[in-house]
Amino acid sequence: MISIALADDHAMVRRSLAALLDDQSDLRVVGEAGTADELFALLATTSADVAVIDVAMPGPGVVAVLTQLRASFPRLRTIVLSMYPEEQYAPRALKAGAAGYLTKDRSPEYLVEAVRKVARGGIYVTPSLAEHLAAGMAADAKRPAHAELSEREFAVLRGIGAGRSMKELAASLGISPKTASTYRVRILEKLGLKTNAELVRYALEHGLVDN
Repeated sequence: MISIALADDHAMVRRSLAALLDDQSDLRVVGEAGTADELFALLATTSADVAVIDVAMPGPGVVAVLTQLRASFPRLRTIVLSMYPEEQYAPRALKAGAAGYLTKDRSPEYLVEAVRKVARGGIYVTPSLAEHLAAGMAADAKRPAHAELSEREFAVLRGIGAGRSMKELAASLGISPKTASTYRVRILEKLGLKTNAELVRYALEHGLVDN
């Protein structure tokens, strides 16, 4: 038997979801909550395998709630329900620890399927969301490593690539040589490099140095 906690600020929505889930022979709703605080109080006294929570439930926000749930109840599996398009909230929710994400316009059978899948340890996303996530991963894979650098780090990288010393770079950027050296260390870490020579080669290979 899969035990479920429901969290939504609309009582009628909770009752409809509870009726849907309790109608399944292998599912049982063990408690309901209308706010994030009520959910944490419920989970502190009631054992649940899966929590189904509304993305807009009153409280600190879904990402903060998911982060706290993961820390306080590491074995709990969470499904986020939302009125908003999947691409707006799903990636952040999944990254924060959700095991599934569903929009409320989906038919009830989707939620039943999602609960069963996440309870078995899986991740539930709809085919359309899976395509969106895959496209995002492909786009990230194509981004060069230096795209993750801050504006100041990027300026330091270009300066090193042009053969400028830390003193020259610091003067041009209005920072101390020590600060410039700190940026250099961060750049090496982010790009997975070890020496200035490798930084110069990287900058040249990626066309970051003005001719």
